[in-house]
Amino acid sequence: MRHPISRREFGTQLGATLLLGSGFANAAMKTAARPSAAEVVERIRKKLAQEGIAWSGGGVDTFKIGDSGAPVTGIVSTFQVTFDVLQRAAAAKKNFIISHERLFWDFIDEVGTLKQDAPYEVAGSLERDPVFVAKRRFCEDHGLVVWRFHDHWHRHQPDPIFAGLAKKLEWEKYFAPDGPTSYDIAYRLPNISLRNLAKHIQEKLGSRDVRVIGDPAILVSHVGVTAHNLREMHPVLLRTDVVVVGETEEFDVFQYVRDAISLGMPRPKGLIIISHERFEEAGMELLPAWLAPLVPEVPVEFMSAENPYWVLPEFR
Repeated sequence: MRHPISRREFGTQLGATLLLGSGFANAAMKTAARPSAAEVVERIRKKLAQEGIAWSGGGVDTFKIGDSGAPVTGIVSTFQVTFDVLQRAAAAKKNFIISHERLFWDFIDEVGTLKQDAPYEVAGSLERDPVFVAKRRFCEDHGLVVWRFHDHWHRHQPDPIFAGLAKKLEWEKYFAPDGPTSYDIAYRLPNISLRNLAKHIQEKLGSRDVRVIGDPAILVSHVGVTAHNLREMHPVLLRTDVVVVGETEEFDVFQYVRDAISLGMPRPKGLIIISHERFEEAGMELLPAWLAPLVPEVPVEFMSAENPYWVLPEFR
């Protein structure tokens, strides 16, 4: 894992993108026709290839709904294609939505394969579910095209998802490589109490639902950032004072950290949990600057999926 992107580095890489993408831009400007969604994806694939990222099949980065051959009127980058995002994209006259996460919630996340997803998160078929039907019909009625950009965006170096989070938290200068994998990102901060660290994260991310395990007064400095289950997070939990996580399973990670603290183990001292949206959406906020030089014919903008939770005031 290379260093998460800093403001200066992002500007440098953006300048390089402008130069490397000039071939795409010049070719596109020779015609007044807008590219199709499929053509936009092909430009993305070629740009990734220039950056050393080979396209692999069989993943989730596919079209989820809509006519990929339709001309693009505008592009929306988002973390999650919620119905609210669909409505805002349609109102903005932007018919191509590039999302990091799922449109239809389940594992495969494609209209034609929902009934085959029983082994995964949603049992049985959703094809007649009223929420699914309404969401699908809205896309069809407004000519919206949705494409997922998850696996290959994570493979970009530095990983924009973690780089975006570091930028939001103003931690770029504190980056301290902590291991060989994408789950080994860590920062060395000046000593700070667990309570104040959580407050900093809450304020910088504009989150309403930060949760914390550990003594609020304990001082921490070595902060890990990771996600998912205990098996993936375990090396980071053992090496850092506190771990910030945005997409994890409560039944293993939470209980492990509680037991480690109760046993008096030196690490981890705490766990800070934020929503999946607030953990990752900053990475999709970086996408328009990377993508815009490749598609000069159409506007590109980021739309936040917003925080999905609210918290009762008396428990804040």
